[in-house]
Amino acid sequence: MAVLAAAALHAQTVLEDPKKIADARKLFDTLSGDAAGCEVLPIRPHFVFSLRVHAGYEVRLRQDQGQQWIMLTSITPLEGNGEPIYLSEVTHFPIGGVSGLGSKIEGSYWLGEGRYTAKFLMFDSRGDVCRKSWQIDARLSSGGVHVKAKPVGRVTILLHAASVLQKQTMLGKLDKAMLLDGIVALLDELPAASVRVVVFNLEQQRELFRQDGFTLEALPRVAQVLDAVQPATVDYRAAQNLAGPAEFLERLLNQEMQASNPSDAVIFLGSKSIYRAKPSPGFRLSTGAKQRFFYLVCEPTRFLLPRSSTLPGAGWSESGRGMALPPRFDPPDDLMWTNYGPNHAADSIQHTVGQLNGKTLQVDSTVSFAHAVAVIRRLLTGT
Repeated sequence: MAVLAAAALHAQTVLEDPKKIADARKLFDTLSGDAAGCEVLPIRPHFVFSLRVHAGYEVRLRQDQGQQWIMLTSITPLEGNGEPIYLSEVTHFPIGGVSGLGSKIEGSYWLGEGRYTAKFLMFDSRGDVCRKSWQIDARLSSGGVHVKAKPVGRVTILLHAASVLQKQTMLGKLDKAMLLDGIVALLDELPAASVRVVVFNLEQQRELFRQDGFTLEALPRVAQVLDAVQPATVDYRAAQNLAGPAEFLERLLNQEMQASNPSDAVIFLGSKSIYRAKPSPGFRLSTGAKQRFFYLVCEPTRFLLPRSSTLPGAGWSESGRGMALPPRFDPPDDLMWTNYGPNHAADSIQHTVGQLNGKTLQVDSTVSFAHAVAVIRRLLTGT
């Protein structure tokens, strides 16, 4: 137990040391016992932009005294070499939980296309044990194949760190998975000579992360930044300034347009904003500028809403959905919500991109994402 605890941090860790793998396998085979009131609900697998599969589980406890739990998951492919991958995590359930519903915690992972067997084991120092096994069918139903592209020049990805649910001010697990996977898919499907990634939050009107020469090795740093986004409290003066989001976007894009080596393509990626303010009339491209601007709007249809998976037979049920949505946020007054959302029309990002002769593309599945990338590629390279 101590060996596994040392191997796991605050999130799921892939076990790679042969000794720890052997210990995990032995625990799956020999550990017995029961945890009264424990329930494990598999999260229905669904494809994300890069044709990987997001899946996982939700664990519920009716009662918990705040003790430490060790969680083990084994994922075994039913094709290929059939070698299982082991994930480990040390966690505490929230004490108290939702009144009458107990405490719950989620775990998630990304998979390649295929079929798998998943086994879950959770235990604590008192000898309580919770376990479950299930099958994962992660095969694409139709039409979601990406086309590899020839390299383009310089690309800037402006990642909007906000939830796809406009009344939620906090990022949920699926929001983070979607945003991170969007970066992966863009780097894979639109290979560039150099990439700049900028993470920003429009509610806070703040830039949260910036890196030139971005590669996938820096993705964990972006994940940490997204984990820290908790914009439940917004400066009241910023909320009163209706033009603030548009002014912030202008400053952000002016950095791109005035850079010593400007990117050939500047791509906004994220959910539709609740803000509708338009940029100033004089905000335009300079004469002869060749930069292209795009806005990939991530719609919630395929990610957070029921009956939306691209997998066969993937209807949700209330008891088996196994995904927790972020807490509801209600604005301080009706006037603010009238001004800010929910927004079914063009938002501030779309207005700003449009004023720069850019293009807005909606993406809610692997197919629509591949189509959007094809449009960007055609406009950049003519192919």
